Amino acid sequence: MTQLWDPELDTRPWHEVLAWQRAQLPGYLTDLRRRSGFYADRLPEAAVADATEDDAWHQIPFLTKNDIRANQRERAEDLLLGTLQSVPNDRIVQVVGSSGTTGNPTFYGLTARDLQRWTDSLTNWITTAGVGPGNVVALTTGMPMVAGGMPYADAIRAAGATLAWVGGQTTERMCRQLELLRVDTLMGTASFVSFFSERCEQELGYPARDLPIRQILAGGEPGMAQPEARRRVLDAWGAGRLSEVMGLCDVLAGIWSQCGAGAGMHFTAARDVHVELIDPGTGEPVAWDDGALGEAVYTHLNREATPVVRYRSRDHMRVVGTSCACGRMSPRVECVGRTDDMLIYKAMNVFPGDIRDVVMDRFADRIAGPMRLRKDHADQVRFDAPIPLEVEIADLGDGALAAEIEEHVRTALRVRVAVEALEPGSIPLGMMKNALTYVRN
Repeated sequence: MTQLWDPELDTRPWHEVLAWQRAQLPGYLTDLRRRSGFYADRLPEAAVADATEDDAWHQIPFLTKNDIRANQRERAEDLLLGTLQSVPNDRIVQVVGSSGTTGNPTFYGLTARDLQRWTDSLTNWITTAGVGPGNVVALTTGMPMVAGGMPYADAIRAAGATLAWVGGQTTERMCRQLELLRVDTLMGTASFVSFFSERCEQELGYPARDLPIRQILAGGEPGMAQPEARRRVLDAWGAGRLSEVMGLCDVLAGIWSQCGAGAGMHFTAARDVHVELIDPGTGEPVAWDDGALGEAVYTHLNREATPVVRYRSRDHMRVVGTSCACGRMSPRVECVGRTDDMLIYKAMNVFPGDIRDVVMDRFADRIAGPMRLRKDHADQVRFDAPIPLEVEIADLGDGALAAEIEEHVRTALRVRVAVEALEPGSIPLGMMKNALTYVRN
């Protein structure tokens, strides 16, 4: 039976949900202009008053991560989190920080009401992914302050499941606790759940599939929409369900979640966040139709402490469905990459995730671990020579594999990579987000 935490909005036609959200905005943004110096300067009063109308709404400027970083660097003396902060310091009960994988970390505050709303929305998110009463959930995040830390823990408990926060310990202790606590649900980043099974087998002396884990929640990085990657993870753990999930510290720790009925992730934050799809090049709106591709833009509907308005996520989404057997009416999407991750090989744009996906689709059974692309410096985007691709190979004696991968990537994506075969365990694997690109020191 399908679990619905918020049936009123989850089963409402999507166009009605979007209209309902927009109807909340004039009053909310008018109040926000009054209590925030940042937004008083940024939001045109007339556009705010008519925010239900497309012409007025599109006059409101987009907000970017760099805008927020610049605001927090200014550090207004009387405000903890810069002038983006819209309540006094004494009303902030919790600070959540980004992981800082694509730059300096940013911080966001929650009032008591914000925290209540976060927890309720995240409970919808985690319920959609299949977590509920009776589940014992291993949370592998090691840092409570990040979006995947304390907020996830709150959601697990609110959904009625048992929280087993195993993250932040040695690998051996984590493996033993999965065994001793009879954990049935594993929650971690896509790369961590992909390769932690091998460490468990090394530590426990038997395959990870013999543990009682039967469902997996994987997020933090794109990749779990790729069928071969999913099959490999499910087989390694002996699990019957893998739900891809996604959130954004700047907006809400959990926003998109995969149900058990179909491919792609549902939008689960409709009560608290307005979402748009735009053309990343022009900023023009993109309709939520099957096959549509665009960048997600978010606006809070009720956040008190540190709201964002028309925030460009840089996450590129592909709509894979606009209906679902589970009864939820929000579109289902896959995240295909991020604007700031995009690389250019000669005249071709390519996301690192695209390279990973085409490699995994053909060669998953011959690869022992993660892979990553190497840059000469952090700001490198353009490559005139083949992009260095480090891959952990199961059999280093498989001399033909590197050339096969190179040719397959060239054929599928029209870009060239130079494969460097590595022994298993050569690429560091953390419990936080694992970037697909890095700079060798």
